[in-house]
Amino acid sequence: MLNSKAFSLVVFFLVVMPLQAAASIDTKLFFQHPDMLQAQISPNGENIAALRFINDTQNIVLIDSDTKQQTLWLNLAEFSKFEAKISNIAWIDDNHLAAQFIEIKKGVAGLLDTKSVQRLLILQRPDNEQVNVFSVKTKGSLIHPLPERANEFLYAKSGLSSKVYTLKIDKLALHGKKLSKLHKVDGGQFKKSNEVVSLKGFATRWFLDQSGEIKAAFNLSREGEWNLTQFSNDNETKVIHTWQFKEEDDAKDAAKLLPIAYAGEENSYYCLDFNAEQQRVVYKVNFETGKESVVYQADSYKIVDVTLTKDDALAAIKVLNEGKIDTVYIANNNAKEKFDFGKTLSLIAEISTSVDNSSSIYYGESHDHPGEFYLVQAPHNNVVHIGAVNPDLNNQLSSNLLESTVEVEGLQIPYLLTMPTTERKNYPLIIMPHGGPIDVYDNRYYNPVTQLLVANGYAVLQVNFRGSSGYTTELRDAGKKQFGGLMLTDIYQAAEQVMAKPNIDENNVCTFGISYGGYAAMMLPLNHPGKFKCAVNFAGVSDINLLLNQTSLSSKQAEWMKENIGDSMTEHEQLKAISPVYLAKKFQVPTFIGHGAKDEIVDIEHAYRMKLMLEKYNKPFEWLIDPEGTHSFGSPEQTVKFFDALLVFLNKHVNN
Repeated sequence: MLNSKAFSLVVFFLVVMPLQAAASIDTKLFFQHPDMLQAQISPNGENIAALRFINDTQNIVLIDSDTKQQTLWLNLAEFSKFEAKISNIAWIDDNHLAAQFIEIKKGVAGLLDTKSVQRLLILQRPDNEQVNVFSVKTKGSLIHPLPERANEFLYAKSGLSSKVYTLKIDKLALHGKKLSKLHKVDGGQFKKSNEVVSLKGFATRWFLDQSGEIKAAFNLSREGEWNLTQFSNDNETKVIHTWQFKEEDDAKDAAKLLPIAYAGEENSYYCLDFNAEQQRVVYKVNFETGKESVVYQADSYKIVDVTLTKDDALAAIKVLNEGKIDTVYIANNNAKEKFDFGKTLSLIAEISTSVDNSSSIYYGESHDHPGEFYLVQAPHNNVVHIGAVNPDLNNQLSSNLLESTVEVEGLQIPYLLTMPTTERKNYPLIIMPHGGPIDVYDNRYYNPVTQLLVANGYAVLQVNFRGSSGYTTELRDAGKKQFGGLMLTDIYQAAEQVMAKPNIDENNVCTFGISYGGYAAMMLPLNHPGKFKCAVNFAGVSDINLLLNQTSLSSKQAEWMKENIGDSMTEHEQLKAISPVYLAKKFQVPTFIGHGAKDEIVDIEHAYRMKLMLEKYNKPFEWLIDPEGTHSFGSPEQTVKFFDALLVFLNKHVNN
């Protein structure tokens, strides 16, 4: 419920002093716009299309697979006079790339509303620096690029009757070109002769195999039911499963698994549970046999879509991060053994393959290495680096990652300890609990916050306390109603085990967390006086009863909180007793409090109440507010300002 990985701040009140120990790597390098976002190989393997940020502007570049020479294909700042972005790219054939284009046309306050306009763009491969860009004006979506069929792709329209059409690129108009009265929109291609399948009812998803054959659709019938409707070879339809969305019909804890992608086997689909408080688990379900299994768990954000490999395995998931869609790649264990990437990578994912399987794009990262993109070519499996998420940090980071567990009341609690590699007898420690707190976990992959702290000489402890997902059902379920109880015990006992290590300075330990992690960062020094030097809380809960009664909660969210955190009506005093705002008199360490004024997850009132009580008892604290900040990371500039201030605070109170 309470997100841990992101937030945004502008310094409201803080005098930023020089660091006592200067950072070896500039903070802004950890939080700048990513360089390469996506990379896709052409059907014949001869070219790569990549989505990149160049000078803080999204661009599409063309990379020659043999020479690795890059050519600018589309500069978004020059292409559109409005705020715009590309959300996805896919080759249609060897000469054309599809790009999902989103344009934000800002309105005038009180007169015109700001609106988002989406178009499917088709970019012709550059020829003598001339780039033709076509677009589909009819509302709908690309559902398959048909890469083995030049000039054609499948496009779906939804309505009272939903249809899929085969469209030809050479019949589309150039983007932005006004049509004369003699020309039809999109070349007049939305007609019966171009129909592939049709379906009564509004279809929100179409399911296809890798060849482009339409297997099924998820559609709302005219009777108000949601159906999974399959197509036979002669395009006859058959409903194989039906859902009704009536609140009174739903068992409180029953899963409602809805399909989001075809899993490559008859009647089998990848699904999300829409009865879950957040969709963080991907299931594979056979709707004929009823067999279901968990195939992936996200670490924190809500899953909205998946992408597949040519073998119908999960290649990546799309997650919703404060209104933005981010891509999270999924490890392909076979690639680690098969290819030599020249470095140790803990995650390697196959993300794009040519039609003949001779060329593939892989993504790789590790705990101290931001993501990179590689081209692998047969028959010798040559591996060539083609781009990076953050090239300024390539080979700049070095840390050791220790994974271990501590037993707490018979339950194994996993933790991650990331250590600097500099020559030093022992290191100050930052304990960094994750948010959530339930159904979220810290993973072994790259985390810019962890690596920034390590680069500044701190060891960082991340504990997957009870309630965390990603491990066992027993660990996850043990978190119910342990918000201020055994969750904190888990964190502290892992910290004690780590503080006993000879290379950790047990006299220089601070806590830092975001959201629930901010709450835990304040509670740990309260529960264990004399063990910590300082505490840092961003967007943290200070009053649990306030959290449970905030007016922005939906009925579903309120019920989830009652079951997993507590009931403010019947447990008010117990929850008050574990709320930092009522324990301010006992604070013994300097505290750093930050919050975004527009946070809709943990209201800014939590920060103001904490500030009031710390002032009342004359406790030392520092205070930062972003008037435009939400519960998530803001711009790179906002993020850098916060972390520069954070490092000053830590260096002030820790002998680093």
